[in-house]
Amino acid sequence: MINADTPDAESGMMVFLRRRAPVLIVVVLPTVLALLYYLLLASGQYESEAAFVVKDSRPSTRSAASGGGGMMGGGVMGMAMAGGGGLAEGFAVNTYMKSHDAVDALQKRLNLVAMYRHADTDILSRLFYADPTPERLLWYYQNHVDVVFHEDTGVTSLDVRAFRPDEAKKIAEELLKLGEERINEFNEQVAQNTIKVADVEVSAAENRVREIQARMTAFRQKSGDIDPSKSSVVGISLIGQLQTELAQADTQLTQMLRNLAPSSPQVQTLKLRINALDTQIKDQQMHVHEKGGVSVNMAEYDQLMLEREFAQSAYVSSATQLETARAAALQQQVYVVRVVQPNLPGMPTYPHTFLMVLAVLVGSSLTFMIGRLLITGMREHAI
Repeated sequence: MINADTPDAESGMMVFLRRRAPVLIVVVLPTVLALLYYLLLASGQYESEAAFVVKDSRPSTRSAASGGGGMMGGGVMGMAMAGGGGLAEGFAVNTYMKSHDAVDALQKRLNLVAMYRHADTDILSRLFYADPTPERLLWYYQNHVDVVFHEDTGVTSLDVRAFRPDEAKKIAEELLKLGEERINEFNEQVAQNTIKVADVEVSAAENRVREIQARMTAFRQKSGDIDPSKSSVVGISLIGQLQTELAQADTQLTQMLRNLAPSSPQVQTLKLRINALDTQIKDQQMHVHEKGGVSVNMAEYDQLMLEREFAQSAYVSSATQLETARAAALQQQVYVVRVVQPNLPGMPTYPHTFLMVLAVLVGSSLTFMIGRLLITGMREHAI
């Protein structure tokens, strides 16, 4: 029996190590180092989970929500379908939560850098730079925050990992608040734009009413007639009354001539009255039909009245729209509904030691096999 301490045993061990050196270096050593790191050195990361849906309460989406199933019977699915009208806003919030704007806001409110640079956190897991650039901080943040939109339900899941359970919950809670604030900004911007457009329309309609009113005032000053339509009625009525009196006077004259001589004072007086009535009728008819008279002014007056009626209708309509826009601005049209509140994790869930070591083992094994195939192929070609 050969002693392990003999030179032959030592040389045999060296030959074995020399032959297995590629496997030991490429496969075994990385796997052992990974196992030691994840078992002994890697800091545990706590994960806080939340979920939300962006709901749209505008009238155009209520019918779609009711037609797709009620919230009572559909649970989360019903909430997602009710919020389907806010799909664009939902994507916008998701994009915002993964952006540098959200990172800047979290840094100002929570000091994100300090949360990921605890002294007891291992150097490979924590944020390496004490004053990182925005790009490095965003990259590190995106590796610890997952925002995933589920198209089948319309629900967005939010997963935040940190080295303290309370800090993971704080970050998740603050992200939800930031999403709600961004939605409020969307609502405010839409409301301001709607009110601005309606206000411009009201101002234009009001100016139109004032312009037509000024034209009517100038027309009345020029014509000396406040209301040509009423003046025309009065004038025509007066002509009719005078013509009636004239007919009565003619009848009375005919009867008087049967009994009295034409030179009789009564006959002469009645003739004078008939001539006066006839002259008055002609003067009144001339006033009604002459250029610039009542009948001529009626066309211009009717046109002004028609324009004023349209302008007043447009003003009332635009004023109503303005009030409606202001009332809608007081109501939140799109908002975030929290389906799941951020939880306070009780134990670290990251890193997954078994999966990470297995990934290192598989990766190093594939690297070894590919390298061995390449070396074998090069040797065959060299021969």
